[in-house]
Amino acid sequence: MKKQVLESPFIKKEFLKLVNHVSNTQDMKHEYFAVNNSSIVNIGSRDFIDYRPSIVFRKNFLEDNKIENINFDSLHFFQIQELVTNVNFDSIKIKKSDVSVNLILPVSYEEYLQNLPKKKRHELNRKKRKFEEHIESFKLSESKDQSIFKIFISQHRDSKGEKGKFMTDEVESYFKNLLNMDGWKIYYTDTGKGVLSTAFCYENEYGCYLYNSSRNNEFNSVNPGIIINDLIIQKLINQKLSFFDFLKGTERYKYDLGGKSIQLYDLTMKL
Repeated sequence: MKKQVLESPFIKKEFLKLVNHVSNTQDMKHEYFAVNNSSIVNIGSRDFIDYRPSIVFRKNFLEDNKIENINFDSLHFFQIQELVTNVNFDSIKIKKSDVSVNLILPVSYEEYLQNLPKKKRHELNRKKRKFEEHIESFKLSESKDQSIFKIFISQHRDSKGEKGKFMTDEVESYFKNLLNMDGWKIYYTDTGKGVLSTAFCYENEYGCYLYNSSRNNEFNSVNPGIIINDLIIQKLINQKLSFFDFLKGTERYKYDLGGKSIQLYDLTMKL
């Protein structure tokens, strides 16, 4: 898991610079963290960043800058261990916070299906049959084109509740810039009835991170969200990649597809 975190897009300098503009008014004082008065904090809102970089402070930095507190969120346990080992502190508070969901991929799709609990495997196959009965022609495609991006944005805004409200003009601009960066793409179900679902992802040589998604709500009865994720899983397995990271959030579909919880932590250190 450590490599998966440290190879993720969320620790890259260009990503942190971009997300700082949309979700955080603090100046980027340093490459991987910001200084707010006498406290060190993460760059960017936890609502946009799933994993945090591991930070090693140079010798005497904390003392020279009169740092009194370190306040980090969304840390993995190995990062907690590193900080406890490398920072002299007076007190510490560690709190369970967000949960990410991760799927380790086997060597074949058949093995993936067999690894699912019987009830979940049966339910997935049922949903796939239903989709195929109603949508005769479909395939998984990927794109960085503006035409697909506009569909992703439109479907997102058509969502109910907080998901629909999330996609403001500023957030749309953020996603547009993100898509222009290396590794980012939009998967989508290309069907005879149009694009029924999308998945905004980052992919590298090791695996795929599912950052956001959308679907055409008129087709909810045939579960287009489940279908696109199943198609992505098949593709990743065929490419011999090792994981499909659903990232933060405990939505049921992630577990229905075999994902396992990864606990993240918030940390407060007083120096």
